Amino acid sequence: MVEAYDRAAADYDSQVQGDAWMRSALWERYARLFGPGHSILDVGSGTGIDALFLARNGVRVLGVDVSPSMISEARAKLMNARLEDLVEFRVMDVAQLGGLRGSGFDGIISAFASLSTVADLDGFAIDAARLLKPQGTLLIHLLNRWSIWEWLGLVRKGRFLATRHLGLHLDRNFVIGGRSVRHYLYHAHEAYGRFFAERFRLRRAYGLGILRPPHTFRWIPPAVVTALDRLERPLRARRPFVDWGRFFVLELEKR
Repeated sequence: MVEAYDRAAADYDSQVQGDAWMRSALWERYARLFGPGHSILDVGSGTGIDALFLARNGVRVLGVDVSPSMISEARAKLMNARLEDLVEFRVMDVAQLGGLRGSGFDGIISAFASLSTVADLDGFAIDAARLLKPQGTLLIHLLNRWSIWEWLGLVRKGRFLATRHLGLHLDRNFVIGGRSVRHYLYHAHEAYGRFFAERFRLRRAYGLGILRPPHTFRWIPPAVVTALDRLERPLRARRPFVDWGRFFVLELEKR
């Protein structure tokens, strides 16, 4: 897995640009939840996109990622931004979070499926609860097990049999950096109940990319994309729509 993300690091920012709208939706939540003086742990920080956004808003950030190349890209961007007094990046696997000392973080974030590559989130939940201050915030952004747009894509290609199996698999391989990387898939409330309910209260669970199409659906006119985005917004936290998006978000509070 490390090799896959190392290979993807140089072009990562351009690869995720198509989902800039989704990043902006996460940033809106970050801006509401975290402010100047807060201390945040960014797990799977990649090239530092979220960490630098938070730092520009006066938030102190420790970004950790398993990929040395991702961290190298992030550090280069950090130097250019001249925010070294607010951000630190370290090469670190999720399984090593237990080595971090103290419980001084106001929040922990993990965006764009960084945690979807973790086979068992129990250990992460334990470490996150230990590292957070009382009533601290955990915001995680994971791949959904089923997506209406993936279903429609299969229908459009005439792969009707494949639609019957969509959402039944608990793990799938996705290509990253030219390598196959296994991802573990859940629905929002399933993930909360299985891994986080014991240590965290659920503040919000919502889907992203429910009605708004992926950027790869280039045949859909921009005006239609905008209209679908507008229709999606009030549905994101409602069932069953929360389980229809490409991704879901859990906003949790430490018990």
